[in-house]
Amino acid sequence: MMTPSLRRGFTLIEVLFAMVIVGIIGIAATRLLSSQTRFFDHETNLRTARTISRSSTNVLLADLRMVQDSGGVDSVLADGSLVRAFVPYRVGLVCATAGNRTTVSMLPTDSATIALSVYSGFAWRNAATGRYTYVSPANPNTSDAPVAAADPTLCTGTGNGQAQIRTVSASGRAGDVLDVTNSGGSGAPVGAPVFFWQRITYSFRASSIYPGRNALWRNVQGGANEELMSPFDTSARFKFYQTGEDTARSAPPPLSDIRGLQLVLTAISPRATSRDSVASRSQLSTAVFFKNVRSY
Repeated sequence: MMTPSLRRGFTLIEVLFAMVIVGIIGIAATRLLSSQTRFFDHETNLRTARTISRSSTNVLLADLRMVQDSGGVDSVLADGSLVRAFVPYRVGLVCATAGNRTTVSMLPTDSATIALSVYSGFAWRNAATGRYTYVSPANPNTSDAPVAAADPTLCTGTGNGQAQIRTVSASGRAGDVLDVTNSGGSGAPVGAPVFFWQRITYSFRASSIYPGRNALWRNVQGGANEELMSPFDTSARFKFYQTGEDTARSAPPPLSDIRGLQLVLTAISPRATSRDSVASRSQLSTAVFFKNVRSY
């Protein structure tokens, strides 16, 4: 006769021991997950701050590189919170000057650049000094904006008194022969390089999106104020390179001696995390030297 086998279950001590082990593993997993979540949140915040700094750099460099290294900066604040500059957006050559009208041949330019720019005047280059003379329109309104030339042959013609400058086309975009006006005559000689400029102000001031924080603002004179990037720490500012120096200075030199800017872009994350008691900071510092120089 066969004796049935006995099934042995878990004792209470074994069950409790297993529960303790599972609990220890669970607590460790929870702590690891919580730590990784806080770390990920911290890194995301830091990455956000870095993105704010880097994106601001791209916008600033696009405008400021083409500024003239003498007279291209129009105004600054002593604390480095504001810079206003004459920023070129289209280049060409002078064909003729008669009275208050100057006829110019302009190279092809992206239509979006023209649409987004606000004409403030034109500037022509003196071949002897390398400096540009900035010419403002008689009245800062649309009636003084560049218009199609009344006599394009002043540029394209080959006769007496005609500049013989061929209008260039590239990548499906055509150059233009235009008339620009001012009240007293520009004095621009035939063949002088010329550019159209807009007066752009960059400033660090109170953000409209993040109360209590600063933002980088861009204003084109005659256009709207734009809050480009935010938030920034109060230490974000511009510093100044003076002619003959390679170290930026905090106090602005005479405007005519500014040849570049140091961008101190101390961005902060929009919020703090459970890991940090304050918002994450990312300080990016880079230099932009004006490419429109007096000598080559």
